Amino acid sequence: MQYRQGLEPFAKIVAGDRRLTMRLMGIWQGLRYGTTTCAPAAEFFASVPSDLWTDCCVVTRGEGKDWELTRIGETIARRSGVRAERTPIGDLPPDSLLAIAVRELDDAIKSGAPILGEGTGQDEEGHPALYRSILLPLAGEDGEIDLLVAGARCRMQSQNA
Repeated sequence: MQYRQGLEPFAKIVAGDRRLTMRLMGIWQGLRYGTTTCAPAAEFFASVPSDLWTDCCVVTRGEGKDWELTRIGETIARRSGVRAERTPIGDLPPDSLLAIAVRELDDAIKSGAPILGEGTGQDEEGHPALYRSILLPLAGEDGEIDLLVAGARCRMQSQNA
């Protein structure tokens, strides 16, 4: 499979997008102690390897109680055309990788379960791209879901498809 990031030349990466979602899911699942619905946020953050954060972001409640993205990884930000360190979900380009990764936010919060996604979106230049994403609800100290982690990777869709 051919993958590329931004304007970099094509490079072969074997199953990189699937590996991101499966690694994050494995960490999340491993931190659920017995009957705990969600992984504890502090322990999850401490367990995620630094090389994965470039394709992830944290979803938190902003001052106006609307959800916003913080700690946006360099690669996912660039692929989505986002330049700010904090971005309200409503300000994301509609078909961007970040917008797609968080579009099931309400379902993840209601169910307390991870949401996996795959399909077609757009890169920062509006070109079609195939993506895989994951949205993981995390529990605060009180056990309630008060933030989430979204991760996503994409590759350019073949022009012949």
